[in-house]
Formats: sequence, C-alpha cells, structure tokens
Amino acid sequence: MLKIFLPLMLAVIFLTGCGAEDTPADALNEIKLALAERDSVKLADRADLDAFFAATYDATTVELAKAYDDYKARYPDDPYFQHSAEFLTTYNAEHRERHLNFLRGVKASYFAKMPEPDAPEDNPTAYVANEFEKIRQAANATIKTTRIADDRATVILDVTGDNSLRGRFIGQLTFELAFSRDDKNQWRFDGITNLEELMPTLVDKAEEVWITFQ
Repeated sequence: MLKIFLPLMLAVIFLTGCGAEDTPADALNEIKLALAERDSVKLADRADLDAFFAATYDATTVELAKAYDDYKARYPDDPYFQHSAEFLTTYNAEHRERHLNFLRGVKASYFAKMPEPDAPEDNPTAYVANEFEKIRQAANATIKTTRIADDRATVILDVTGDNSLRGRFIGQLTFELAFSRDDKNQWRFDGITNLEELMPTLVDKAEEVWITFQ
C-alpha cells in the first residue's frame, strides 16, 4: 500500500493550496478549484496528474531505498521494509504499472464522483478517492514564499490540518513546489522538490494507514 499511497497523499494534501499577469499562485488556486469542483479539464490546464504520479512514484522509490535500513529498524512489522534496498527497488519496478494503474483508477473515480462503497473491498479505487476528498477538505494551505527566475518558479506552501481526525493525520507539512511557464505563458505545476525532507514524515503517515487496514 505504501508505494501507492505516497504519490496520492502528496497530490491531495499539497493541491489544497491556493491579476492580469498569470502567477504561480494563480495556477495553484486553479488547481485547488479544479479539485474542489471535480473538473479534470480545468486541472489539466495547470497540471498533468498522471505524470505527477509516475514521477513521484519513481522519486519516492529512490528516497525509500536510500533510507531503507532506517525504515527497516523503525517498522519491523511491515514486510515491505524487512528485506533490502535492492528488494524495494526491484519490487517497485516490477509492480510499477499495476500501481500506477490503480492511481489512475482513483483519479477516474474521483472526477467521476463515484459514491463511497459500503466496504473498501467493494470498490477500492472509489473508496480511496472518497477518503482523500475528506482529507482534502480537512487541509488548509498558505503560500509562504514565491521565488521566480525567468520561466521557473518555486512556491513554498504550508499545509496544516484542521481539528478533525483527518486534519490531525495531516498535521503540518511544508512543500516546495516547482512550476514552469508553458508555451501560452501560463504557469504549470511540475513537481515537489523537497521529497527527501518530507519522506520520513510521509512514511510515518503511510504506516498509520497500513496498520489500520492490514
């Protein structure tokens, strides 16, 4: 679950954030509105979610492998962390397309507004889509800093959960988001640049979910 959960959790949490000249903040706000309205066309104007899932899956695999021995010691009950970094890298590569297909299914369920099933196993993608909508609603985001250099930009975004159960699960996270201008001079989201810093906290959160559903 962890290798599927991390890209999706990142997408839902940080994309809750928020003139005549287009700015990275405008792009982030339009992404927020597209998610709230379940408007996949509007989202596609500012971000390629499938590309984000794929790039984040690969990047998190690298980061997990780098610190595998630490995770192995911290999570002795998780079979995913009871082998080696080489095992993790090979496993994620072998199952990459299946995991990404699941994420694409969650995305489809989300934008189709599929109802939440009575039990997760009845429709796993719809269940996850509904769960992450609840997480999205429990998150509040504030842009701290925007740095622009030519056609590239970095947005520092603080995300804080509310007082609900899911809000406390989110806690407080700071994302560094990369944006670039497209050929229409519009800013588009490219990815998260501080995954190495975020990874220990995100793995802790993923392990909470794994313990709940194992």
